[in-house]
Amino acid sequence: MKKSTQLIIGCVISGAMLYFAFKDIDFTKVGQSLSGIRLWPIVLFLIFAAVHLFTRSLRWRYLLPPVEGPQVPVRTLFDAFMLGSFSSLVLPGRVGEFIRPLILSRWSSYSFGSSFISVVIERFFDLSAVLISFAVIATLPLPLPEWATIAAYSLGGMALCLLLFMLASCVMPSFIRSVVALFLKPLPAGASKVLGKFLNDLIDGAAVIKTPARMFAIVGLTVVIWATAYLQFWSVFLMFPEQPSLLLMSVAVGVFVALAIAIPSAPGFVGVWQLGCVEACKLFAYPDADAQAFSLVSHFISYVVPVGIGFWLLTIHGMSFGDLKKTARQNA
Repeated sequence: MKKSTQLIIGCVISGAMLYFAFKDIDFTKVGQSLSGIRLWPIVLFLIFAAVHLFTRSLRWRYLLPPVEGPQVPVRTLFDAFMLGSFSSLVLPGRVGEFIRPLILSRWSSYSFGSSFISVVIERFFDLSAVLISFAVIATLPLPLPEWATIAAYSLGGMALCLLLFMLASCVMPSFIRSVVALFLKPLPAGASKVLGKFLNDLIDGAAVIKTPARMFAIVGLTVVIWATAYLQFWSVFLMFPEQPSLLLMSVAVGVFVALAIAIPSAPGFVGVWQLGCVEACKLFAYPDADAQAFSLVSHFISYVVPVGIGFWLLTIHGMSFGDLKKTARQNA
């Protein structure tokens, strides 16, 4: 699919999501909610965001294959991760998931294939954390919307399939390779080559987390990552005077936003972010105007921080925005 087509589809979906999030908006009440916010919780947000981003970079090291000699510095992983996140926020097509491993392959001895597979495995752990959090919320007597339930079950099925594939790859990699070869045999040559390389790289990537020590480190860091993600939403809630069940509601918002941004959208997750926030707040009878204001403030802060870091890193590394767009075109 062409990037222009992806952009158009994403913008249409974002527009629809914005409509559903703000169709009953009362501009006066939303304005009053925004005018009454406190600014000091931004400090808490920045602290949690810093821990969150550092921990993501550190976990990435454990998802990459072990290397002989010095390990890749966490600073290098952080810079590559942030430039990838920056790209996903400002460019269409979620290209950051490809730009991140491509940049790492240029700055280290890792190949693009091994770097990209580490991102795929990373997404599995993040998805598992979201689904576990959703399961906790689902046990509560809350009126969960149908779209969130469908998204959770769909992503849960994908996560389960990936988990079974990864576990089988760790235990019996040779057998799984033979099964993959048998599965690819009837496919066209081009599709078989691309899919075969991806699945075999995934088998190699699964071997990275085979040791208990690595698995323990990855799981522990994943817990920290999502705890700080939820605490970022909690710190934004502290900016507003209405504060019922803040911690639990912060988890719900984090889960709903994570599920919502999985939907194709315009760059920056416009619309889907707002819908996720508003729908989660409804579960707790949070005032509509405050929920809509919260969705705008949380999205703005969560957008400005990585974009600001991204522009700073472009300057530090002597790169330009055009370089990222060129990289995205090459990937396409």
